[in-house]
Amino acid sequence: MTQLPDFSQALEGEAPFGFDELFYSRTDKRGVILAGNEVFRRVSGFSWSEILGAPHKIVRHPDTPRGLFRIIWDALGNGHPMGAYVKNRARDGNYYWVFAVMLPIADGFLSVRIKPSAPLFEKMRSRCGAMAAQEKAQRIDPEESAARMRAMAQAEGFSSYTSFMAFALGLELAARDAKLGRPVDPRTERLIEMNRALERVTEEQKKLLRSFEALQSIPNNMRIVASRMEPSGGPVSAISENYRASSLVISERLRSFVAGRDNLCDRVSRQAARALFLIGSNRVLSEMNAVFAEAEPVPGIDWAEERLLLRRLEQSTHSDAGKAMGQAVANAEELFRSSAEIRRMMLGLDTIRVLGRVECGRMRDASGGLSSTIDQLDVFHDDIKSRLESIMRLSEDIGTAMNRFLREEQVRAVAG
Repeated sequence: MTQLPDFSQALEGEAPFGFDELFYSRTDKRGVILAGNEVFRRVSGFSWSEILGAPHKIVRHPDTPRGLFRIIWDALGNGHPMGAYVKNRARDGNYYWVFAVMLPIADGFLSVRIKPSAPLFEKMRSRCGAMAAQEKAQRIDPEESAARMRAMAQAEGFSSYTSFMAFALGLELAARDAKLGRPVDPRTERLIEMNRALERVTEEQKKLLRSFEALQSIPNNMRIVASRMEPSGGPVSAISENYRASSLVISERLRSFVAGRDNLCDRVSRQAARALFLIGSNRVLSEMNAVFAEAEPVPGIDWAEERLLLRRLEQSTHSDAGKAMGQAVANAEELFRSSAEIRRMMLGLDTIRVLGRVECGRMRDASGGLSSTIDQLDVFHDDIKSRLESIMRLSEDIGTAMNRFLREEQVRAVAG
């Protein structure tokens, strides 16, 4: 006897579905629905004749920001997977929330959705509602709305919306396991842990750049102090000029991997986020394949073909995750080397800083503020070196964790 889903926690006006249920739908490149499963049809409240051939926006709820759909279509249109919290509307006007895993396929797009329940969901539900209201009240276009949503992800400590959604998918899979009384899944745990490490790298990256930018003003302060002490300030002027020249070289090197478009830190995060999202997607697809059953005949849907498509996509996400993870490991290793190189370059700045401290001691009371300027250097140097060492540790941890994950996957493939 089939066990019915538990709908006891459904809210008023909410179209109920169970945590054990999965939505499935497939569209062409225009977003026209070509196939779906019975869960999608039942919860949406539409008949098959109404769903098939209709645009997927038939279930769009006005409380979902248009900017979110811009992010989704930008990613899918460029061949990248994407995840999102989406509020949908059923035929009778009720709503239902899903966490959607969306993937590009040869002639369109495929999506599998789960019922969200992680604490992050409550925050995102509120933010999506607020953003949709702002779009209407302020007449914000989808591009600007998308930019605001990406900025929100960055404010949360993620380098991209994809990275944010990879983290969210891990949390939602873990929360769903708990709701269904399942044991903790080690792959999902690893996914969450690696995402948190990526989040820390992004945060350290931002702090490092802020510290180094603040450091750039200090050589100017040293020159000003030296000009007030002429002729005795000559050595200080030389020291400040040497410091400025050396710090500019480091600054350029630093910006190449923590600032600007396609910097190394972002490449690590982007490839790792892609890998982690594909790992989570693979798990969702694997479960979808396990429960996918041929329903009653529906004109226009070939159930055997849909099952074959799902199986192929499960295999490709596993393969693509491995490739992305391998690239992320290579990028993490390069990040470690770059951080170590800049750490060595900072030792040269330390030598110049010590010379300034010695000169300050020689001049004693005539230093005219030089001592406090050198004190600032001490603080910034310590902070920058600490940030670099943290990035080195985290990049090493990420590379090690991903290499271990790849080895475990190879063992699982052989055993399976």
